[in-house]
Formats: sequence, C-alpha cells, structure tokens
Amino acid sequence: MGFLQPLALLGLAAAGIPALLHLLQRRTPPTVPFPAVRYLAETERRHSRRLKLRNLLLLLLRMALLACIAVAAARPVARLPFGDLHGPSALAVVVDNSLSSAAVQGGRRVLDALTDRARGVFGRTASGDHLWLVLADGIPRRVTRIEALLALDSLRPAGVRLDVADAVRAAARVVADDPLPGEVVVVSDLQRGAVSSGPLPPARTLVAGVPAPPENRGIAAVRITPDVWSAGGTVVSTLDGTGTDDRPVRLEIGGVVVARTLAAPGRDAVMSVEGVAPGWHAARVLLDPDELRGDDVWHVAVRGAPPTATSVARGAGPFVQQAIGVLQEAGRLSHGTEVRLGDRVEIGRTILFPPDEPVELGGVNRALAARGIPWRFGDPLTGEWTLQGDLRGLEDARVLRRYHLTGEGQVVATAGGEPWIVRQGALVIVASRLEPRWTTLPVTAGFVPFLDALINRVAAAEAWRVEAAAGATVVLPSSAAALLGPQGRLPLATAGAVQAPTEPGVYFLLGNAGDTVGALQVNHDRREIPLEPAAPREIRTVFGPDAGPYAAGALDRELFRGARRADLAGWFLALALLFAAVELGLASAGGRVRED
Repeated sequence: MGFLQPLALLGLAAAGIPALLHLLQRRTPPTVPFPAVRYLAETERRHSRRLKLRNLLLLLLRMALLACIAVAAARPVARLPFGDLHGPSALAVVVDNSLSSAAVQGGRRVLDALTDRARGVFGRTASGDHLWLVLADGIPRRVTRIEALLALDSLRPAGVRLDVADAVRAAARVVADDPLPGEVVVVSDLQRGAVSSGPLPPARTLVAGVPAPPENRGIAAVRITPDVWSAGGTVVSTLDGTGTDDRPVRLEIGGVVVARTLAAPGRDAVMSVEGVAPGWHAARVLLDPDELRGDDVWHVAVRGAPPTATSVARGAGPFVQQAIGVLQEAGRLSHGTEVRLGDRVEIGRTILFPPDEPVELGGVNRALAARGIPWRFGDPLTGEWTLQGDLRGLEDARVLRRYHLTGEGQVVATAGGEPWIVRQGALVIVASRLEPRWTTLPVTAGFVPFLDALINRVAAAEAWRVEAAAGATVVLPSSAAALLGPQGRLPLATAGAVQAPTEPGVYFLLGNAGDTVGALQVNHDRREIPLEPAAPREIRTVFGPDAGPYAAGALDRELFRGARRADLAGWFLALALLFAAVELGLASAGGRVRED
C-alpha cells in the first residue's frame, strides 16, 4: 500500500491525544476513613473491572477514529484488481488520422469518434505517467497530457497512409525502453490493408473496437496515353471499392470538364480528348463523392506538344526507320531535325546507338569525350537480360547483346540491373542496336510505343511524369531542382529520393533554369479505398492475445491493469464513522448505567 499525500500521515500524532488527556487527568483520590464507606467497597470492586474495560474501549475507539481520519487524508492506495487509480506508467496512444478516417458515418467523421476514444484514454492518465502520441506519420512523440489533448482537438484527416501495425511496433519499442511499466493503446478504424504482419509488439497492446465501416468506392489508378498529346489523348481510370452500379466519372483540365463517362469498381473508365494546348496542364479525374471523399479525386498532369520533328540516319538500322515512318504517318512525329537517331554523335538532340562495326567504336567514344559526355561504350557483352525502366514496351522484351556503359548520369532503363539507356543533356545513349540479333524489342508489339516514348518523352520533351502516394518516398529525375505546386515553389534540397508532399495535387518539376522538365502526381494511396476492418482474430495475431478489440467500458477496465491501484481513503473514512458510532453508543450506554 502507498499514499498519494504522505505528509498527511503526520496527523497520526493526533491519535495519541486521547491517551495523553487520560494520563493527565488520572489522579489518586484521598482516603477518608468513614465507617459507612466500608459497605460500598465490595460494590466498587464488582464494578471497577467493567468501568476500566469500558473506558479502555472508549480510549481505543477515539484513538482509532483519529488515526483513520489521518490515514484517509494521506490518500492510501493499494494494488488491487479494481479501482480508478494507477501507479506511474508509460503509455503510447496510436491515433489513426490517415485518409480513411475522413469517412462519414452517421453524420460524423470516423476521426471524430476516434479522437473521442483517445481523449478518454488520456483522461485516465496521471501526472506521473510518461506519454507518447503517434499520428498518421507513424512517429512517437513524447507529450504531456495537456499537449496530447490539444493535439487531438486540432487533428485533421491526413492524405497519407498509416501502417497501423508498424506504428504500434514503433510505439511499443519506446514504451518497452521506458523504466515504467507500460502499454500501447490503438485507436484506429483498423483497415485490413493497414494491419501488416510482423513481430509482436514488445509492449502490451490494447485495441479500441470500431463500428462497421460504410460502403465506399474510389479511384485506384489513372494512366494517360500517349505520354505527350499532339492530336489528342486518352485517360483511363480504374475504380475500386464496394458496389457494382455505374457512377459518373469526369475529367477536368484547367478547371473545365472536357470528358465524362460511367464506370463501376473493377471496370476501367475510358475518356478521350481531342487536342490540348501546348504545355503542361494540371488535370483531375473526379468521381461523384460518397462517404469518403478523399479518394474520389485523382490528380494527373497532361502535356500537349506538337509532333516532334525527327530524322533517322542510315546507321540507326532498318527496324528503327520503319517504326519512325509508322509514327510519322500516325501524326505522332513529323519530318525534321529536332531529334536525330543514328550511330554518330551529332550536334543537338540525338539518340545514339552503337555502330554496327566494332572498329568504329573508338571514334564514337572520342566524339563523346570531345562533347564533354561522361558516358563511354565499354566491352561487348553477350547473354540474355530483362529490361526495366519507366518506358512503355520494355515489359516483354529481352536484350541479347549490348555494350557495357561506363560513366555517371541519368539512367533511363537497365538490362540485368546495369545501364542500358542513359541520358546526358541533349544526348540519349542506347547500349544495343535495335535489331533482332541484339534485342527482341523490334519483334514485339511494344516496339513502336517504345520509340514513341523514347523520342517524345526522353529525347525531345525532357519531361517525366512521376507518380507518388502522399508522403511516400519518390525518386525524381536528377534534372529537377524544385517543385511548383498549389502552395507555390518548393526547392529540392537533394536530388534522387525525396519525400512526396502530403497534400495531393500536381507538382511540376522545374529545372535549374526554371523550365518545366516533368510533373510529380501526388495522390492518395489506393490501399486506403477498401474500408473493411481486420477481423478480431487477425488483430490478436498481429498485436498479441490481450489486444482485444475492446468496447469503451472494457478498454477502461483493461487500461493500466499492471499498475492499477484502488483509492482506500473512502474505506478509512467509513471505518472512522463506524468507530465514531460505536464510541457514541458505548458512551451513551455508560451514562444510562450511571443514572441507574
């Protein structure tokens, strides 16, 4: 047993006051010889024992009464399986304010119900507790009770996705490292896709129960074909979620609706647009809003440009010449010299293939050095490699012969994990000739789309369209120096992997000269669309056998179970009242006896 106000125990000294008064008032009466008194001596001896016992009981009751009052004032507590108090504890509360918490249910946001539960948990804490709060970013923050409540009052749904299981493991680690006994409380809608498998949290975890989710559907993906629109293009949207009925889908460019269609989950929504002004445009694919509106919008970047003027040298090979002719007839390319394809290093924008004769390779490397290009053709290699890169047509192709490319710079595509297409300024270098004995590309259906993307997107447009979920890590082209988005210009501190903005939208990639070199499309994570919660068995498997989930009353009973204490002050006050009643009754009974 412990005491919350131990200084009040000094009041126990008051329990000795009745004994002190008794000792001070004791005196031996004088002996007076009186013949008649001798007849009373026998009566006094008969009653003396009863009187002494009654007086002793009264003394003890009065001392016990004062002692109980002093102990009650000291607020005694004991570790018992019941009670509203607890000893100093470590507590981390995970509040899931990810995109799915913005869903509306019963006229309220899910987040409102979650923050109410979290406030109730923090309301059970005491001044000596060590507290952490974990939000959608998954980072445990040490807070006071007041700071936690203020954070909950201002909490808003975030566009990012929270892996609840990873957040709980991070919170459990800080709790386990604290010297105080601790627990983790999870307040989340517990989307099944957000409860990932992994090791059990190293601290006891309690999960608050959630109501059944509403129905929802959202936009899961959008792709644009072709990458650059000259005569027009197509936007293909994929829907996910519940329900099978068709819902309206529309495309907005510059705030103007340019196309409409109907679609249902599991079926693509295809919208075609005739023509678009040259340059980059921020566009949106919109689904009629439902209970979760954050996944009803998908931001895309559309680029319009006239057909690229292209010329093909004899050294590019017959397959390249034929494919370029097809693209020119289709209006995707025009005749001219804006981009040249061949096996010689030219002035201006060039797509360079290795020469057919190996003896000419030395001259090509010297020409690259003369232009200050760091890349070189190295040793010839023979084998079979798969292709990877952000270009259409590479998926089903393989490389059979290639040169080893040495140097540093932007890698567009790889073969077997090594550079296959690289770019330096206005020059694009391909490590293989586009012929069947070098690669299977020329005999695949993706060959013409591959050349279309290689010319219009890589060589001519110098533009990239990068897709990222809000707050996720994304790799940007090395030519990007800043982002231009709804909030204005955002400089990039480092090239390569960066964290995408948490606000969905189109962010244009700016080069060092301020020119637009591409666009970053930031959208919601498609895994936020299904709102189905994890089953209780899954929850206990991931978070431990004591995880629950628990309803509000059950969670209160489980919280701080390892450090729970009962406040015994009321019991001691009740005992003091009992002693007072007994003392009063005993004293009154003694008075009546004396009267008799």
